[in-house]
Amino acid sequence: MTGILTLYVVSMLLVLSEAFVPGFVVGILGISGLTTSIIWAWQTQGPFTALAMTAVAVIVVPISIVYGLRRFSLQARVDGAPSLFPYEEFMGLEGTALTPLRPTGVALLKGRRTDVLTRGEPVEKGAAIRVLSVEGNRLIVGPAERRS
Repeated sequence: MTGILTLYVVSMLLVLSEAFVPGFVVGILGISGLTTSIIWAWQTQGPFTALAMTAVAVIVVPISIVYGLRRFSLQARVDGAPSLFPYEEFMGLEGTALTPLRPTGVALLKGRRTDVLTRGEPVEKGAAIRVLSVEGNRLIVGPAERRS
């Protein structure tokens, strides 16, 4: 019985460690060990012990798989929640193109380097620009008149 329990506990630890160790090798070894220990228990200890071990494994293994998938999966929000950066504050603001905008590039707005996009027209480096609209996290800009 000691050998069965040792194999069972080590296999259970391997399955649980799968939630923290990327890859499937550790989990496959753990599930193989669990299966072997349950079959071994059925043959030597009887159905009650084997069914108890199976019940514990059936509860613990899926929980560890779900936890592992949640831990390593991408946690992205797609519900249209507003971004953390208030792009709306840039609406109507004037700045300077730091790179040529063909149609994308970098501009200086509010003392900050910001990625911007034009509506297709090229804007030369150093030209004055104005934020025409905000579409999500994109700032749409166009040429602006320089005020003296």
